[in-house]
Amino acid sequence: MRITKNTKNKREEKFFFPRELISRLDGIFDYPLTFVEAPSGFGKTTAVKEYLRDRLPETAREHWHTCLGEPPLKAWEGICRLFGDSVDRRMPMNGGETRRDIASRLSELFPPTMESLPDIAALMRECRCEAETFLVIDNYQLFENEIPNELVNAFSVHQCKNLRVIVITQPLSSSKDSVHNANIHRLAPGDFFFDRDSTVRLCRLLGTKLSDEELETVQSSSEGWVAAIRLQIENHIKTGSFTSACNMDELIKTAIWNRTSEEGRDFLLALSLLDGFTEKQAAVMGNGAALPKSVARLLDGNFFIPYVADKGVYSMHSLLRDYLLKRFEAQPAGFAETMHRRAGSACAAVSDYFQAARFYMKIKDFDAILSMPFTKQYLNSLRETNILELLTRIVDECPEETLLKYPLLIPSFAVHFMRGGKRNYFRRMLETMRKIADEPGMVSESGLSLIRSAFALLMSFTQYNDIAKMSEYHREALKFLSGDPLDAPSAAFVLASSGKETFTFGITSVLCMFWRDVGELDKELSLMDECMPFYYKLTNGNGMGAETVMRAEANLLRGDDAKAETAAYEACYHADGVQQVCIRLCAELVLARVAIFRGNHQAYAKIVRNITRHADAIPGVPLRRLIEFCLATTGLTLGTADGLPDWLRGAESIRKALYVQGQSYGFMLHGRLLLLEKRHAELFALTEPVMSLAREMNYLLPQVYQRIYLAVAKKREDTLAQASEHLCAALDMALPDRVYLPFAELGPELLPLLETVGKNFNAEKMAALRAVCRRQTAGAESVKKHVVKGKSPLTPRERDIALLARQRFSTREIASYLFISENTVNSALRIIYSKLEIHSKAELAKKDF
Repeated sequence: MRITKNTKNKREEKFFFPRELISRLDGIFDYPLTFVEAPSGFGKTTAVKEYLRDRLPETAREHWHTCLGEPPLKAWEGICRLFGDSVDRRMPMNGGETRRDIASRLSELFPPTMESLPDIAALMRECRCEAETFLVIDNYQLFENEIPNELVNAFSVHQCKNLRVIVITQPLSSSKDSVHNANIHRLAPGDFFFDRDSTVRLCRLLGTKLSDEELETVQSSSEGWVAAIRLQIENHIKTGSFTSACNMDELIKTAIWNRTSEEGRDFLLALSLLDGFTEKQAAVMGNGAALPKSVARLLDGNFFIPYVADKGVYSMHSLLRDYLLKRFEAQPAGFAETMHRRAGSACAAVSDYFQAARFYMKIKDFDAILSMPFTKQYLNSLRETNILELLTRIVDECPEETLLKYPLLIPSFAVHFMRGGKRNYFRRMLETMRKIADEPGMVSESGLSLIRSAFALLMSFTQYNDIAKMSEYHREALKFLSGDPLDAPSAAFVLASSGKETFTFGITSVLCMFWRDVGELDKELSLMDECMPFYYKLTNGNGMGAETVMRAEANLLRGDDAKAETAAYEACYHADGVQQVCIRLCAELVLARVAIFRGNHQAYAKIVRNITRHADAIPGVPLRRLIEFCLATTGLTLGTADGLPDWLRGAESIRKALYVQGQSYGFMLHGRLLLLEKRHAELFALTEPVMSLAREMNYLLPQVYQRIYLAVAKKREDTLAQASEHLCAALDMALPDRVYLPFAELGPELLPLLETVGKNFNAEKMAALRAVCRRQTAGAESVKKHVVKGKSPLTPRERDIALLARQRFSTREIASYLFISENTVNSALRIIYSKLEIHSKAELAKKDF
């Protein structure tokens, strides 16, 4: 078979594939998913690409996503867009949504885990396309995730007859059958080997005729490995002979390295530092504005440096790159330094400042690092990477005199350290800023004012969350910018903050942040009213409406739903005026909880729809997490964990997802989940670290909730003395401020215990608390009845497991069918039995759910 292809540089390339391989590739048309797994150098990508080019009808659609080692979130979003491209916008789903929503809904399931796997599989089953469509995920092994094999299985369950998915990867694990089910067509390394006849035909196609002796040399040295055969052919074209080299490094040396000019060698060594590169970057690596002709020829249709069309970059074959990197390590220090500097410049040329900084770090060129535009927005966009580790290295290793040359960058670093919980580094940045402010002449007069103002603003975070003390610094920051605070610009905030959307540090409760002292909530509300206007002036409206939404939360917690509703709408008005989506979501969460308190299911449903619509207007991970917080809070209030994001299900994932200032709120919801699922041992184990963190942050609300959770758990275990002790501790913190709702949310279980311990507390406040309990219980039951519509008390996933278990499927069979682990099935069955108050599959068979 002969295939021709025009590359980006218009050079025609010729390909030949063994008949057996073509026959195996024909299976692509017969299966929902084809899994192509073989080590580097087997020609997987070339075979699939050229096969599709030759065999697809003109009406077919073909889309590729190539993983190149980018951050996992970016790789996942690329894969999600691929599936979004597979469906037709004109094909409606139930409810009028378009199936193109599959891409955004898939992206919300990052990172893919065993828990989210059934949801991913369910979305796959929704894929529909009118035209014959082929989706290819290439270099899949470079997508870092915990369940690569299971995820491929989930991709294979789509039921669209026009859709074919192809996954190309190097081996994912030692198990050859780790990706296998009836929906998957597998191509393994053996399918790509060239026999003697195929080797002869390939050589002939490329203009090389073989004698029997030469064929034996090629076949024995390559063992049918196409990369080795190609190298032998390259060597023969240039020298007229074949080499008896029996390892890949020797073949590369003979066929490529020895036949490349000195200029070309340096160029290849330089390019080996980059995962992928554009022509612009290649020119930078060659130290010129354009590529020299000799270098351009190296890229012209080069089998070992293919052009990846879907990424718009060249990607060096790993075999060649590994060889070059070994040679690079043996180069003189001066050469390595030059090439690392060029690599940094090449990355900076395409705005990849993070990667550029890593190259500059290798040669300790701190001027190059600090001269790049590390804006607050750019640093925030890298939160999923190890950018914090890089910043700490820069601060540790950069000479102070060099750091002082870039004074306007220091506040951005400081904010990132503060939000990442790196207190020592945060203080070091403050000390550096103080030095700049105290030594005239280091910056201009206007720059000095900005530094002093930014310093004052950042110093306010050392008093977090003391409203009055923080405000003193805010007013000081304003004075440095202008003699009249009311006319001061917001330049200090532009330097020192990390974005409007994160005023609440990624959570949905202002009250959680600022209620810190028992009996002082009213005083703190008054301080917010007095102090926030100075902060708004300084920051150009960041967090606008925060004091109003905090008052709405306080009224709600006290059971005053009318005042809570009014204040929440007022907060929405203020927030919308300056596009403060995080405050708007905090307010809408209050309104949703008010609707639950009143039992108004229609209002509740409307508000939840409004909350979810924000994701369409302003995409991004930070906003999505705020929305997930809102839905998790309302869901858990109604006694369900349906739709709870995976990152809220584990302590470590909460730490990774949230700034340290928001983690206590995340653990507050996680504790409610543990209580809901009766995972008491885990709840007890987390108590000390959770309470310690909340005390460290001066947060009262998470401490109140944790004590309530412990009281309920101990009561369930009939340890009433300890239950009463925890409940009394919670009441001691909450009653002085008339905070009732946290108790009311678990009212049915707590009321008997409240009656027992109530005589030790203020009678009027206990009566008010019991009244709030009754209203919350009735309202939640009413909303839940309409929202759940009489369905099973089980979550959809639990119900799927229960139905299969009732049909006498084994644990292994259930796990296989739902693409989850056997441990997950066993854990779910324990929860199912608990919810249905049964003890065996025999009882399950008689139960309606």
